[in-house]
Amino acid sequence: MKIFKSVIASPVRAKQSIFGRLVFALVFACIFIACGDESGSSAPDPIGEISSSSNEDLGSSSSVAEKNSSSSVKPGDDSQKSSSSKKNNSSSSSGDGNSSSSSSTETICNDGDLDTLYSGLYIIYRKCENGTWVKDHYDVLPASSSSSSDAHYDMTEQFYCNGYPECEYASEDFTDPRDKQVYKTLTYVFLDSGHVYRVFAENLNYGKQITKNSLNFDDNAVEKYCYNDDEWYCDNGFGGMYTWSEAMGLPKACDSLFVDSSSACKDSFVPPEGHSEKFGFYVQRQGICPEGWHVMNGREWLRLNDVSHRGLSSPIVWHGWNSRGFSALPVGYLKDGEFVDFGGWAVFFEPEEFNAEGAKSHYISKQAHHEANDYKNIAASIRCVEDYEDTLWE
Repeated sequence: MKIFKSVIASPVRAKQSIFGRLVFALVFACIFIACGDESGSSAPDPIGEISSSSNEDLGSSSSVAEKNSSSSVKPGDDSQKSSSSKKNNSSSSSGDGNSSSSSSTETICNDGDLDTLYSGLYIIYRKCENGTWVKDHYDVLPASSSSSSDAHYDMTEQFYCNGYPECEYASEDFTDPRDKQVYKTLTYVFLDSGHVYRVFAENLNYGKQITKNSLNFDDNAVEKYCYNDDEWYCDNGFGGMYTWSEAMGLPKACDSLFVDSSSACKDSFVPPEGHSEKFGFYVQRQGICPEGWHVMNGREWLRLNDVSHRGLSSPIVWHGWNSRGFSALPVGYLKDGEFVDFGGWAVFFEPEEFNAEGAKSHYISKQAHHEANDYKNIAASIRCVEDYEDTLWE
């Protein structure tokens, strides 16, 4: 799309004399200097192709305020630190998509002028009506990586909601005492009880990395896979990938056996007083989550079932609106020694078996958001939820 720029009208033609030419030059210089200070009529051309997006897709979040700095970088990760200074600092976008100005000159324009702004995931195109900038339409910035030969992503906007650095669901950060890793968290409310629960806004990344073709496993240590056998993905938002038995803190043999069905697959988990269920829809199973947290269960996933898949998807890789702040990333899964469907699916295990070799899982993609039954021996992502009293867990 062309970005139109203001064109300075030529002055009235002067007579072809030396005096006339001097007058002409002086007049033109004065006009040029007077007009040259306007800064709101153009912006850098967008990079690459842009896919169209409707206003309906953008949604709204009137309770979210735009911040001036990014909260997506983990403490101590100097390689990924950045700020919102790369945005257009002369203006900002309000929750309904209309642009608001930070200077008086920004809101003064000539009818018919066009302008562009960069805000989060979007390029906002404006036009001047009655002397004021108003939105015309949006385009979505294409996915990009740090270089053509490096598949690592700029994770600055990993947690952005509808183009803003913070979400209304955001809660305080949690530091895992085991390895001091810091996780963003969210708070949601159960619609049937009004109870608030707190969940990780990013995938768990805990344990010792092993490669996709590993044949030797240690039941006494937590072992994780990193996409492409590249630790960068584990450490930059995509998190570790775990088989079901690993995620539940069980021996490797439990990937092909019912829990407690043999001596090779024994479970040491003891439900709290008043609860008997060890696996199931409501169970709060710690697994490999930190103390006081558990693997996200079916009841907690159900709270999100009414949310569009794009409302759960991070802006990174697949341009989700992420209106609930869940920031899911499509890291795919590991199956038969191969990493599958990166960029297509975010896959999560739940603490519930459905047969000896299978367990419940949860899938998010660009087109779908649903529960499924999966083989326990694939490796998928894990989300942790803070423990709470649930009267429905029997």
